[in-house]
Amino acid sequence: MYRKILLSVAALAFCAGCYSVKSVSGSQSRINKGGMFYALPVTRICVDLTYQYYDLTDAIYSDYAADMLALDNFETDKPYHVTNIDVSYTVSADPENYYLVNPRGTSVQVDSRHLLRSVGMTPKEVAGELGPAQDIQQGNTPAAKLTLHNTNTDKLMPRYNLYDRTDTFYVRGDKPGHPSMTSTKKSYRSVKQRAQAAAEEIAELEDMRADIAVSDRYTTEGKAEMLQQLEQQKADLLAQFIGRPVTETVHFYLTPAPASRTSDTLQELVLFYFSRSEGVCDSDDVGAMPVVCRMRPDPSLQKVRRFSRRRAANSKSPLLSFNRNFKYRIPSLAEFTLSCELFDYETTLPVAQFGPVMDLPHTRFKALFDPTTGALIYYHN
Repeated sequence: MYRKILLSVAALAFCAGCYSVKSVSGSQSRINKGGMFYALPVTRICVDLTYQYYDLTDAIYSDYAADMLALDNFETDKPYHVTNIDVSYTVSADPENYYLVNPRGTSVQVDSRHLLRSVGMTPKEVAGELGPAQDIQQGNTPAAKLTLHNTNTDKLMPRYNLYDRTDTFYVRGDKPGHPSMTSTKKSYRSVKQRAQAAAEEIAELEDMRADIAVSDRYTTEGKAEMLQQLEQQKADLLAQFIGRPVTETVHFYLTPAPASRTSDTLQELVLFYFSRSEGVCDSDDVGAMPVVCRMRPDPSLQKVRRFSRRRAANSKSPLLSFNRNFKYRIPSLAEFTLSCELFDYETTLPVAQFGPVMDLPHTRFKALFDPTTGALIYYHN
């Protein structure tokens, strides 16, 4: 009987000597030597909003676009519209959940973000499970910023002038293309008359394009070149009515608050404001529409979270008070939506701080964690 008790105590001592994990708080000023730090993961979400508008700087006929070109959906006072939304995420160290580890012979790998990569595994075993090394920092931008695309849009340079007319005068002995005299006569037409001429020119180009497309008088290469020239001429004329398209992408970052008993059903906030006349704007701008972000955690992990809390609160083991187990988070899938008067967007993504904090056994084992989400993806005892 005494022998069995001694063997049990020795086994517990051996297990306790495998490693030790100690919670680190901001108030602690003395840290034992010979250890390393790791933190629980926290998910940071990035929302990329891409919208387009038309630069009307050189659109001298914009007031006549709707009437002369039959553009029912073109509004010069509301040129902004959303073209794409992309949501991504990355994980970083949770400043509220740091731990000091004394491995004591146990292999522990912590990456540059202070996140656990593996426990009890060699680098070769980790590479065999995860495959080739990847850049885990990709997309982890430290702060939100505004990225402008196509800001260096070329100024409108028409190939010809719609209201200048040049007369040429050839005399005997002149070479082709080199007349002796030229005279330019300005045709002082109103803006509306010039706009009408430009609209008629666009219609003529459309007819020419249709004729060339069905004609068999040109080679394939020649036809493609002619059609390209016609499209460029048409684009230059259209730019005088609707301007040049400009695309902008804005990045918004947010870190969801950890789920709790009172706020684990829904988190909601206004991410930004958007206006058809100004794009991304302030809340007090004219026509500003709030873009509401909603995140709803998966309710299936709520019981697991409550169980883990009761276990930690009711634990009276003297072993756990001195040598705590490795902690890890189970990311919870969350419904992520963006909505306003102009669009609705919905996706699902894992959020670490929405999931419960669990313990790994205080024995020798092998564990591997996902570098993208922080989830436990491999365990062997």
